[in-house]
Amino acid sequence: MSRPPSYSAPHSAALLGALVADAASMGLHWLYDPQRIAEVTAQTGAIAFCPNKAEHFDGAKGYYAHAARHDGQFTQYGEAAYLAAKTIADKGTFDVSKHQQEFVAHFGAGGAFNGYIDRPTRGTLENIAAEKLAPSGIDDDQHPAIATLPALIAAGQDNLLDAMQITNVNDVAAKYSTLLASLLRDVLNGTPVQDALTKAANGTPLLQAALDTDETNSVAYGEVTNRACHLPQGIPLAFHIMRHSSSYTDAVETNILAGGDSAGRSLIIGAVMGAAHGIATPNGIPLAWILKTDNNAEIWRTIQKIT
Repeated sequence: MSRPPSYSAPHSAALLGALVADAASMGLHWLYDPQRIAEVTAQTGAIAFCPNKAEHFDGAKGYYAHAARHDGQFTQYGEAAYLAAKTIADKGTFDVSKHQQEFVAHFGAGGAFNGYIDRPTRGTLENIAAEKLAPSGIDDDQHPAIATLPALIAAGQDNLLDAMQITNVNDVAAKYSTLLASLLRDVLNGTPVQDALTKAANGTPLLQAALDTDETNSVAYGEVTNRACHLPQGIPLAFHIMRHSSSYTDAVETNILAGGDSAGRSLIIGAVMGAAHGIATPNGIPLAWILKTDNNAEIWRTIQKIT
């Protein structure tokens, strides 16, 4: 890395925070059993970057999706986030047509990505193949809708909904994307996380409830919100986690322990907490975690081009 250990420019930290949080979540992603997660993390001594092993899912509620991935790699969410960053780095702006081409080259048959293809990604590939390009997304309110958000906001891009509709064309997804973009921009502009969460939750009952509840244990609160992939489930849980976390590591590890679609939630949690706390600062993104993330030097170069 080309900066000193205390480097904390918020835009760079936001995007790096999202990507590292996704990689850190991959090993236990889609394990829906918090008790099993607690057992595995106690056995392995690792919550973040827990070894990616099928045996951790044996006999537990969950889906082992990342057999083709190795420790330190991104899930499909992180891959989509980083692909957006590379599109911006290449073009100097987020160009929808260029990104659709890169999306097919990366996630399509024979592409660079070897891993799980979720429903919006699969639908998008089908629509682009059928030349349905404006937009190419499907009606879906799951977490892929916010995958490009950290890269676009970190790079100061304003075509957020155009980017979202590459994969997701849905009013709920649009509402949450707009709301989360405002949240991240506020934190990047120096608003404390707690104040930014309160402002973002205004008018959204599920988010307000997550901030107001007397339950302070986010793993337990996952029983209220559900732990699945839909934004009205994942984002209230993400808000609860950020509400009760004082550092980047605390938020990311609590998110993993909460189970379910932890990687889907990790992008916004990692972006907000990275922006708030910086890189290699006492409460920020640990240098050790950055070094555990595959291709970290390339990732850093890309981030520096766009932030």
